[in-house]
Amino acid sequence: MIPELPATMSAEILLKENAELRMRVACLEERCRELEEKVGKNSQNSSKPPSSDGYQKPCKNSNSPDHSDDLSADKGTDPSDEKPNPKSLRQSSGNKAGGKKGHQGTCLKQVDIPDYIEYLPVKECNKCQASLLDSEPVKYIERQVFEPGRPGEFEVTAHRAEVKICTCGCRNQAEFPEGVTAAAQYGSATQAMAVYLNQYHFLPFKRVSEYFNTLYKMSVSAGTVANFVARTYENLASTEEVIRDALRESSVAGADETGMRAEGSLHWLHVMRDEQWTLYYLSEKRGREVV
Repeated sequence: MIPELPATMSAEILLKENAELRMRVACLEERCRELEEKVGKNSQNSSKPPSSDGYQKPCKNSNSPDHSDDLSADKGTDPSDEKPNPKSLRQSSGNKAGGKKGHQGTCLKQVDIPDYIEYLPVKECNKCQASLLDSEPVKYIERQVFEPGRPGEFEVTAHRAEVKICTCGCRNQAEFPEGVTAAAQYGSATQAMAVYLNQYHFLPFKRVSEYFNTLYKMSVSAGTVANFVARTYENLASTEEVIRDALRESSVAGADETGMRAEGSLHWLHVMRDEQWTLYYLSEKRGREVV
């Protein structure tokens, strides 16, 4: 049997144990508070970079150290039930997107004095194949192509296509070079440079626009750069399929994915490669079925 302690000794032991337990509880509470603050920090309530937020977009009012007491006092709240940031509260006007009727838009216009002129002759009639080399053109149709020149300048090449009327009554017009389709347009070098800066060097559309304006005094809008990228993507669709098929048939290939946000939601950037080919592609799914 355990011997009974005197009442005075029992009270002293209990008081000592109580003091020790209170001290331990205080230390644990302080430790919990520090951990909660550490977990609750994100790019919106601390100096942490946005890349540290992970795949989920943080809520501005969630897990904030400044509101820890308020959250703990609010009974029935669960951090896992917190919803992401609300979208913009602006109400839709009901109007269609884009420029409105009467809006004064801007576009690339022809210059009066181009740097270079290329004449495109009509040699024979398209209908009767009669020679038209000695016939005078009734008019010229001009299309101009803008390209970067020396630093601080851009160059304009005018393509002037002859229009001739044959004795048989057929109207004949010389063909323009491939890709020259508008009265005034940017050339292939401008388009390639814009796509290169945006896709390889990761410059935003606006900064690519500023690049052309600063170095060559060319007015290339951010929307135009976006169109260049979209057109290049469409033109390379068949090339992407060739690379994809080659990787599927490869005996050894490496694959990986990483999360990224696109159009406000979580997507997955996949990469697949072997010794010869590398393919990047974006998908809403993470599994191997997207390959």
